[in-house]
Order: sequence, then structure tokens, then C-alpha cells
Amino acid sequence: MARILRDLSYRYQCLYDTIARLTALSVGDQARLGQRRWENLTVSAETKVLDLCCGSGQTTQFHVQYSQDVTGLDASPFSL
Repeated sequence: MARILRDLSYRYQCLYDTIARLTALSVGDQARLGQRRWENLTVSAETKVLDLCCGSGQTTQFHVQYSQDVTGLDASPFSL
């Protein structure tokens, strides 16, 4: 089942985004998920950040609040 959803989500951006939003519900919402990653880190504006599996950037938008050097990568060419 997971493989089917992964393959479909790579082709249909709206499905990818929906799965990402549902996953973020486990910690509250996407804003909380994005902020939670930074809670115990010391990061400056020069810190290089790599966001793997970034999708269309739902949580990447929170990374740029902490660093000016953020790179997002995803396997789905439709996401980027």
C-alpha cells in the first residue's frame, strides 16, 4: 500500500501535499512540525540546511526563518 501511495504522490502533487499535512497532524500541524525540528539546535543565519524529501516546501518555509542557506531536495520532479 505504501509503495502505491508513494508512486501516486510522486505523480500528483495534491496527493503528496495531503499526505504531508496528515503526517504533520501527529505533532499538531505543519507549523509545529517545522518549528519542532529546531527546538534543541543552535543555528545561525550562516548554517547550511539540507531539507531532504521537502515536497513542495511545506516545512522548508520554516527553515528559512533560521538559516539563509537552505537547500530542498525531493525525488518527485513535480514537487520541486
